[in-house]
Parts: sequence; C-alpha cells; structure tokens
Amino acid sequence: MALKAELEAGCPSGKLYGESVAIALAAHLLKTYSGTRQPIAEFEVNLSKRQLREVINYIYDNLALELTLVELASLVNMSSYSFCRWFKRLMGLSPHQYVIQCRIERAKFLLTYTQLPIIEIALQVGCSSQSNFTTLFRKHIRITPKA
Repeated sequence: MALKAELEAGCPSGKLYGESVAIALAAHLLKTYSGTRQPIAEFEVNLSKRQLREVINYIYDNLALELTLVELASLVNMSSYSFCRWFKRLMGLSPHQYVIQCRIERAKFLLTYTQLPIIEIALQVGCSSQSNFTTLFRKHIRITPKA
C-alpha cells in the first residue's frame, strides 16, 4: 500500500524507495511462500569504516542524482539485499531513509542560508520537480519549503 501511495503521488521519494520496498517484498515472499522451508542464510559482513565512509561520501556528493541500491551496493561489492541489511545495521536507517534525511538536511541548509529559488534547491537535492520537493519536505518537516 505504501508503494502504491508513493506511485500515485508521483514518486517524491525517488527510485531508491521503490527498490528498497521491492527487495523487502521479495525477501518476504521468498520467506513466506517458498517451497522449501530453509531459512535464508545470514552471514556477517565485516566491511571497514572506510567503506562505510565511502558510501556516505558518495551519497552526499550525488544527492542531486537518482541514486539506486545497485549503484550504492556496487561501491562495496555487495548484492542489493546484503547492502541494505549491512547499511541499516550500521547506520540505524535503511539506505532510502538515510538518503531522504540527507536531502532534507541539505534542503533546510539551502533554504536557510541561500537565496536560491525553491525549484533550484529541489533539483540540487534530487527531486524531479518543485511539487515533489514540496510534498517530500512537508511530509518530513511538516511545513512547506516556502514557510
């Protein structure tokens, strides 16, 4: 239902949200409806703090772009599924939630300390339109960017 609502709203959260939900749904379907009842093997991923910092820096440097799970996972040579689990375990947020948080924080900074038009700020934080940006901003901050 959340994915349907996101699609009907014009995808203000971006492609990363859809990918995250799709992976979670696939894992749920496999776990629940698979013919074999063997649990999905969990393994401990021991990546360095340098690799985490590399992913975080990449996110900050590319907030204006349409980031994907495949793209982020490839930075540390992981599958999208493993990357999501690893990232959430270390950061406490899913990659999608983290990217949205970064976009909102950058938008708040730009709105406060620059005279850029709202559409320019929207594009700089990876929103495809001012309308999507306003929807996303209002959802997380509870006021419009103009306010």
